[in-house]
Amino acid sequence: MVKKIKILIVTDAWYPQVNGVVTTYSNVIQNIDHSRYDVELIEPSQFKTIKLPFYKEIGLALVTRRQMRRKILENISGPIGDQEFRVHIATEGPLGYQARRVLEDLGIRYTTAYHTKFPEFIQKIAGIPTRFTRWYFDWFHKNSKFVLVQSHSVANEHPTWNTRIWGRGYDDNFFPSGANRYDLGARGKKVLLYVGRVSKEKSIEDFCSMKLPNTEKVVVGNGPLKNKLEKKYPDVKFVGYKFGSDLAEYYRSADVFVFPSRTDTFGIVILEAMACGTPVAAYPVTGPIDQIVNGVNGYTSQSLSNAVLKCFAIDRSDVYNSVKDISWEKTAHKFVKYLKE
Repeated sequence: MVKKIKILIVTDAWYPQVNGVVTTYSNVIQNIDHSRYDVELIEPSQFKTIKLPFYKEIGLALVTRRQMRRKILENISGPIGDQEFRVHIATEGPLGYQARRVLEDLGIRYTTAYHTKFPEFIQKIAGIPTRFTRWYFDWFHKNSKFVLVQSHSVANEHPTWNTRIWGRGYDDNFFPSGANRYDLGARGKKVLLYVGRVSKEKSIEDFCSMKLPNTEKVVVGNGPLKNKLEKKYPDVKFVGYKFGSDLAEYYRSADVFVFPSRTDTFGIVILEAMACGTPVAAYPVTGPIDQIVNGVNGYTSQSLSNAVLKCFAIDRSDVYNSVKDISWEKTAHKFVKYLKE
């Protein structure tokens, strides 16, 4: 009988949150070979939490060093005392911070991941310059065995980190189809789609304020700016959260997917849109530049309107073919490989 390896993942982001971190780890865990690996989580619901005053969708765990030490020791030495284990810290919030302290105290090696450009995020939301926050993330990741990042551009931005690139995937809901099922726009009009959090750091107003003839704009998602933007932009259709096959139909029914964010490290929604054959318009920044090939599956430009116009001429079959070999299974394989090294 093959001896299993236990993988312990510490994350400040988990259900019911809706974000790229939750999407990533839920899919990675689902695609890990469970005949060889046992996966356990330390996540916010195991502790008391408080809501961020400026971002109420996110609950921060109130955790002490002692509580984290007990949780980690319970997970790595449980009923199977001689089981091998690996520890991965997914996020840099309270749980990640305390886990790092405990693991350093115990002399246990660990991997980390960098999912969100929090210095830029914090500057966008709270106006605090990145020079006042970037030091924390450099400190957090400096002793990590490997820092798992989504793309080459993220790795290049952090040359002092010991990075490994593991990419992302999409599930079976996302595939192209010949006919649009959802009638999202008026007859004869092109549909522009945004999927994601309706929040300031996503630069969603760059999307809502676009003025292109014969187009209609649809927003899938929710967030702190939704009510305000619905009133400010009555021409934009806000439909709330969509998931699975329902979300995929929105991608397939759109003519262009618009990704206005300048602070993402990847953008799984870009990949999902492409898997549905929908070209992507975005700024030439981290995340989009790692996935978009101009004229093949989308277009990047400092002018989103120009990028959208370029996307209208792209063949949808070329878009799908550019990502057809990408999968969560491959992402999960890389994740386990780096943890085992």
